[in-house]
Amino acid sequence: MGADGRFLDRVASPRFCERLFAHLPDVVFCLKDRERRYQAANLAFSIRLGIDDPRKLLGKTAEAFFPPHLAEAYRAQDLQVLETGREMCDRLELVTNRDGSLGWYLATKVPLHDAQGRVIGIASISRDLGAPREEDLEFAGVARIVGHVQTNLDAELRLDALAAMAGLSPNQLDRRMRRVFQLTTSQFIRKSRIEHAVQLLATTALPVAEIALACGYGDQTALTRQFRAMVGMPPATYREHAKRHG
Repeated sequence: MGADGRFLDRVASPRFCERLFAHLPDVVFCLKDRERRYQAANLAFSIRLGIDDPRKLLGKTAEAFFPPHLAEAYRAQDLQVLETGREMCDRLELVTNRDGSLGWYLATKVPLHDAQGRVIGIASISRDLGAPREEDLEFAGVARIVGHVQTNLDAELRLDALAAMAGLSPNQLDRRMRRVFQLTTSQFIRKSRIEHAVQLLATTALPVAEIALACGYGDQTALTRQFRAMVGMPPATYREHAKRHG
């Protein structure tokens, strides 16, 4: 049950949603009201936070559970959905897990409306991308493309050229990439570039401008914009964070 019964009465079958997502351990689920307070959540969400019971989240906001840089990023996302009434679909995010490891997730947030069409809250899911098995790569025929992307991150990587390399149409390549990685080809390229930037920031003293070029960005500003969107902080801040927690 949620912390605010009146809110849950206005949302379609919240307990059904909780039961449904309880059977999807790789999917984090929650409902929030207009004040961004958790009103329902599944066990996968509380486990990601190191909490044994999702009911302990209810009535609180992200600021109570996440580090400041992530809480601020989630606040900005929530406000955008609440204020515009538009969903945020399949946003690729790199998150530092509680054990210090890095995890990639696809997040979707959709507005909840009452009978009058007013936005009264947010439903959110986040899927753990994990890592594909080697046989999946070979089966879908994308291993060559993956290898090319990962060894040419500093070059222009156009979807049509990659598809031609694989002997596929761009749509066919996207479908195969989604099957293996749950990502489009463009999302996979962005993920690979940010992963490389993270590695360089954590293990080298290269200036951020040089890292931007090594990762295929035209300049430091372009890297910073995408890095902040996907990691929740700018590259220089991440470097300091990595030093403190390395």
